[in-house]
Amino acid sequence: MRRTGFLCVVLAALLSLPGEELAAGRIPPLRSLSRERATPPEAGEPLVAILCYHDLSDVPARPAYSIPPDEFRRHIRHLRGSGWTFLSLSELLAKKDRPTELPPKTVVVTFDDAYRSFFEKALPILKEEGVKATVSVISSFIEAPPTDLPPLMTWEQIRESGESGYVEIASHSHGLHQYEVSNPYNDTSPAVTTRRYLFRDGRYEDRDEYRWRIRADLRKARAVLAEKLGHDVAVLAWPYGEHNAMARSVAGQEGFHVTLGTEGTDVRRADFALGHLPRVMVTRGMDPGGKSLSWLYPVRSPVRAAQVDLDAAYASDPVLFRTRVDRLVEKVRAAGANTVFLQALADPSGDGHYREAYFMNHQIPVRADIWSMAAHKFRHAGMSVWVRAPAMNLSWEWERHPEWRIPFRGKGGGKEPEPWYFRVSPDIPEARKAAVDFFADIAVYLPVDGILFDDDTYMLEEERLRRNRSGTPAAKSDAIRELLEEIKAAVLDWRPNSAFGRNLYAPVAERDGVHPKFSQELSQFLRDYDLTVVMAYARMEGHEDDAAKWTRRLAARVERKARDFVLPAGGIPPVMFKFQAYDWRKEEWVLPEEVAAGIRAAVEESIPHIGVYPVLPEEGNLPRGVLLGNPPSGSEWETKP
Repeated sequence: MRRTGFLCVVLAALLSLPGEELAAGRIPPLRSLSRERATPPEAGEPLVAILCYHDLSDVPARPAYSIPPDEFRRHIRHLRGSGWTFLSLSELLAKKDRPTELPPKTVVVTFDDAYRSFFEKALPILKEEGVKATVSVISSFIEAPPTDLPPLMTWEQIRESGESGYVEIASHSHGLHQYEVSNPYNDTSPAVTTRRYLFRDGRYEDRDEYRWRIRADLRKARAVLAEKLGHDVAVLAWPYGEHNAMARSVAGQEGFHVTLGTEGTDVRRADFALGHLPRVMVTRGMDPGGKSLSWLYPVRSPVRAAQVDLDAAYASDPVLFRTRVDRLVEKVRAAGANTVFLQALADPSGDGHYREAYFMNHQIPVRADIWSMAAHKFRHAGMSVWVRAPAMNLSWEWERHPEWRIPFRGKGGGKEPEPWYFRVSPDIPEARKAAVDFFADIAVYLPVDGILFDDDTYMLEEERLRRNRSGTPAAKSDAIRELLEEIKAAVLDWRPNSAFGRNLYAPVAERDGVHPKFSQELSQFLRDYDLTVVMAYARMEGHEDDAAKWTRRLAARVERKARDFVLPAGGIPPVMFKFQAYDWRKEEWVLPEEVAAGIRAAVEESIPHIGVYPVLPEEGNLPRGVLLGNPPSGSEWETKP
């Protein structure tokens, strides 16, 4: 399954890249759709959008997915007036092998959940405007409607809609449109992408149990719709837009040849080949068909990230642990964070040797299964949550397999130094498999928005690849890149909307080409990742006395380089400056005003994304709003309680 998913993702990346990059023979990077689909397709390719509506209502208190009927009519007229051609979903799919035959601007209308407002309000508008739509039905909800939803259609209304000539019916699952318990703390996540936590057995469901749960539901959904409608249904809209490679494979086996998501972007040739089509969720106030295409290609907001260590928050006393996590949430929110980089592996002694994890996995013992619980708290506070994890510092494998270790040859035959990171050679197949399996477990068990590859993915001048005689920085950089691309493919199998970032040492950004000391290159990072995280640690790099000036010089250089990787239609460079809040050499916290000054310098030099590390629950000082780049004068300070 993983290899199949890898090939599909690579195909999608190949088909979305300009021809010159393919001609150069470079393996295309795997990135999130938000980065790949930030601009319209290449000239000659049609622009295709599938809109996802839900409820029509004039009641302002309804959720944002409920829009007034007049607004829906206005969308249709604006789109048509802007040159868009409306097709039914089946008409679109009829051209899936010949997409160049589609109208230059093609739009498809879909409605999820089968609310009664579709039958009473949307269908009359569709008939008047001559537009067809697809309605996705949650079959178990029709006879037992949840009390917290607007009224749903009856089976009679669904059949009448389907016989009108304006409506096609799809499945929205039978009973997967719900949340399942996802950890021992009773948190919940969408059913399709969650390995359920089984309290009775004190364990998570395994791969086979998960697969059978998805299969049984989709089989039931198809059978019920066939019975009620008198014909088969071959299109499935994933509940909440959540899906993964295994679920898509099961759907295909059960007769759903096309699935729909809510990735918020357009449909490309690669999506037709994959059999999964992204859609744009329509909410109140959006303007599809307006002069701007911002509804289809929104500019990403700047990331303001706090890197949080769970080691400082963990306590065997659950009350104390929850208190510390709540303190962390309060602290990073006050600092202006919208994103959290959350530590995956335990390192309570701070020696970089990982022996335990903070999440369920099959590679290393679990110290405490707390990552997803902490992530849920941050997410409920409105933040995206990325996992921070090593790809080469597999210290548990380094200990068991000395033959996987990176060889070191000091000048004049000098002795190998005591390692800070216990890294395995990225060109050892067994080591690569161990790393891929580790990240696959992350993606399976954790509700991640992104992956931050930690700063262990480097190789020193004196280090060599285990199987490759070449000791050039370029060869080592390529081997690391190949490892990380394989990891990214495994993650995308399970979390197809995940973003990726990678830590970069500041000296690498200060020069062109591959840095011999680290085997890293700034341009390669900017090309490969949604977020290049430059560790702008002034004190660590010996610039304590001129920290702000050094930051400005570094930021100006990085911003010039990053400009080349901003897509033509706009957007912001994929680069972050992460600042140190603690001086590890002096073992003291950096003064809050020094952190704030560095951040202001970077922002003034047009660095779009900002981060700070470390953030602990009960130590360290962070000015309120510091991550926004310009905390107001007289602002309060977050101080040690």
